[in-house]
Amino acid sequence: MKERYFTLRAHLNHFQKEKEYDLKLEDVDRLWYCSRKNTKRILHRLENANLIAYHPGRGRGNVSKIVYYTSFQNEVQTYIEDCVNNGTLDKIAEILRLPIPKSWVDSYSKDIRELLGLRRDYGESRDILHTFKARDIESLDPLKISLSLETHLIEYLGDTLVRYDKEKDCFIPHIAHHFHVDSSKKIWTFYLRKGVFFHNQDYVTSSDVAHTIDRMKNSSPSYSWLARNIVKVTCPHPQKIEIHLDEPNPFFLRYLSAINFCILPANVEFDEYVWIGTGPFKMKERSENKLILEANDYYFKERPLIDEIHFYRVSSEAAKTIYLSGEEDPTNVIPAKHTITNAGVQLLSFNLKRQNIIRQHAFREAIFHLFDVQKMADDFGIEIHEASSIDIERSSRQEKFPNKIPALLEQSGYQGESLNLYCFRHNHAVKEATWLKKEAEKYGVQLIVCPISYTQFSQAGIEENIDLLMMGLSLSFDKHLAFSYALKNQVLLFNRLFNQEVGLYVEEKLRRFELEEEKEKRIELMDEIEKYLQKEYAFFFLHHPIVTRFLDRTIENVQSHSFGQIDYTQIWITS
Repeated sequence: MKERYFTLRAHLNHFQKEKEYDLKLEDVDRLWYCSRKNTKRILHRLENANLIAYHPGRGRGNVSKIVYYTSFQNEVQTYIEDCVNNGTLDKIAEILRLPIPKSWVDSYSKDIRELLGLRRDYGESRDILHTFKARDIESLDPLKISLSLETHLIEYLGDTLVRYDKEKDCFIPHIAHHFHVDSSKKIWTFYLRKGVFFHNQDYVTSSDVAHTIDRMKNSSPSYSWLARNIVKVTCPHPQKIEIHLDEPNPFFLRYLSAINFCILPANVEFDEYVWIGTGPFKMKERSENKLILEANDYYFKERPLIDEIHFYRVSSEAAKTIYLSGEEDPTNVIPAKHTITNAGVQLLSFNLKRQNIIRQHAFREAIFHLFDVQKMADDFGIEIHEASSIDIERSSRQEKFPNKIPALLEQSGYQGESLNLYCFRHNHAVKEATWLKKEAEKYGVQLIVCPISYTQFSQAGIEENIDLLMMGLSLSFDKHLAFSYALKNQVLLFNRLFNQEVGLYVEEKLRRFELEEEKEKRIELMDEIEKYLQKEYAFFFLHHPIVTRFLDRTIENVQSHSFGQIDYTQIWITS
């Protein structure tokens, strides 16, 4: 009941006490996801609890009224204080999801932060990491993932037959203990480890691998291309599987190492809320606003040193307050920083299918010179690594010539029409898009910033109204798989903005890229594709984000994982 009350006041901005507010019951119905009958029942219960005075509107056109007896700020702060004293992070997270002023929780940021990080349960000798996340978790289906956090979580829940070793730049056995390919290079044989258990304690067998491959082949085109070469799968033995390809493919092991190919049980229907895999962590609990991962005691490799990870959903403003507030003594409060510089790349893409000014090469070139990445970094007072490639190791600063912009705009025939600039509904993305909008206005270019959700990004047809798109790519350690994945996965929205000419060029070059056995020649093809796309201004790279993670100072052995994340399987607590 208290949660309903807080939701009502926060979302309707009913902050003052003893002030009469108009109340439309249809707004409350939507807010509480209730029928009208239940909405009225809850309002009367709140009234009986002396939290509100509710005056129903009588007759047609008469609006209902509501009055509160207390200051909402005082109520919120008293509630948070009680939660801090009781150590109830779940209840605190409920408050921090609400659209309330950031200043209301500033004074409690130190107390809340002390509840986060690693905590030791001495009664059970369990180390538990508590952390906040600033957005909802989208799908955890391996055949639907396109976001870094979700991909990272699945890497903890599931395992693949083989893994990429970034240090040795090779593929090593994982669920399979051995593998080989025949002389035709079309039949791959994998021998499975004995004693690998799913989270439900069933053994992993070749039939589970065959089921996973079949599931991949029958998935959407955005992911089924990973299995497009496979024409037949045979299981001569529970620990042996043969995969037949239609042609030799040097990239095949890279496909199998992608977390989309994590092995799932054949005898259990997939349910992302009851996730059954073989990974080092298993899903203990998942709700709309909370996720708990628990160490898998029967993991076939080294067990994680931490016992549980608790993720709580809060608003982005609240997460920023809890982790980044610098008002208190930093030696006691500010968590240790861990910086990841190879987390991915940001890019600006053009919708080459639009029948408007975007089709003009000169206009796209003008935007390229207009977007001075280093100037943006200086304006924001942040450190960045400017990008000219998907790979940070091949990136360098791109020269911009603002003096060319007026002539290019005139050459393109731009007449001041407004264009839609889409980006993720995320603080950093919106901030960068808004910066570009202001820079463009200096040259008479009118951009409308259109933030959309992660879910909207993957919806078919969303691209029809896009003119320009700013988005980021988070990358796996396998740079070559990441390159192919980035340009083939149609869930990644920028790929749907290529016109036919560009699309066919990329498709043909990627085929050559994947069939090339020599690493250096693949790198040459990567460079060739990138230069073509940037010469055409189908897109251009902006920067490689420098990601800073804030961690409890008692956490040791912090290592970078793929997709700009931290490897939670290796961390441990010092005290």
